Amino acid sequence: MKKFFKKVFGLLLSLIRNAIYFLFYIIAFPFAFLFVKGKTKGKENLNKDDEARVFVANHYEVYGPFITYLKFPYSFRPWIIDKMIDPKTVEAHMSIGIYNQFPKFPKWVKFIFIKVSKSLMVFFMKTIARGIPVSRDDFRKNIKTMQISTETLESGEPILIFPEAKAVKEGVGEFMTGFEHIAKYYYQKTGKKVSFYPMFISKTNQTMYIGKPVIFNPENDAKIEKERIISTLKDRMLDSYIQYECGKPSKKAKKL
Repeated sequence: MKKFFKKVFGLLLSLIRNAIYFLFYIIAFPFAFLFVKGKTKGKENLNKDDEARVFVANHYEVYGPFITYLKFPYSFRPWIIDKMIDPKTVEAHMSIGIYNQFPKFPKWVKFIFIKVSKSLMVFFMKTIARGIPVSRDDFRKNIKTMQISTETLESGEPILIFPEAKAVKEGVGEFMTGFEHIAKYYYQKTGKKVSFYPMFISKTNQTMYIGKPVIFNPENDAKIEKERIISTLKDRMLDSYIQYECGKPSKKAKKL
């Protein structure tokens, strides 16, 4: 009897999942693309002679990935937490975010949503977004991340990274380090330099602000260069936040 109900439950989930696939691709996605507002400013900061581009943005919870995929005017491959791409771990990882971000929603609604959408999430991240998996737990896996990232940059396509350790709704959160190693890997293989572009995503203004690039300098000491890249990117993102959301430039902005 239990097996019967389990099969029925599985069939119902499959039907609901397929219906959601249909609604997402045929209705929801085109509707969102046409009617969700989003613009990009700071295109003049992009250097035409860049050898490779990496955009570094604030996450702003789900809004950052959502608006960049829908409205960012340039093709890119994003870094995505490996747990969101692995069918074995996506449910547990989604549960953390869904239960934290929507505490007032009934548990049964969140449970069904996660069960139904987890396969769609994996499919979207791997096939549509073409995500590059990155691990926060096993840094040995990130050797592959660097290899894929280097190949992507060699093909001429930019990479998008959300480096915040924890997404925040105001300002810019603390960065997780390690992403800056892309520049070293890319330089060692090609002899070319990566340009890191800070990008502040404002949900208030529905705008993505691209700042001036931080270009990798292979002649610097590795530790000093790491600190320079990370601190300058974050400072310029914070400047965009202060200037465009708070209405006035920061004192540090005048020095940058």
